[in-house]
Amino acid sequence: MMTGTDNEPLLEDGGIASSREFRLTVWHKVLFFMLGLISALTICVLIRLSNKLAADAEHRALMHFKEISGHNGGRFSN
Repeated sequence: MMTGTDNEPLLEDGGIASSREFRLTVWHKVLFFMLGLISALTICVLIRLSNKLAADAEHRALMHFKEISGHNGGRFSN
């Protein structure tokens, strides 16, 4: 059995938790869960936006190449 330096009994020995101890309530747990969910969804949206911007830039580069190549027919015509 371990003894503390104060006069209060340890929790393991059946003592009561002091006011300094912080316990997460159900509301804190729900809040942290929602914060994690919002963070995950934000990351997913940013990845999707990044992919969309990359695809759009690739399309613009292809159109620019089509314009400067001067081809009226062939592989790049619609």
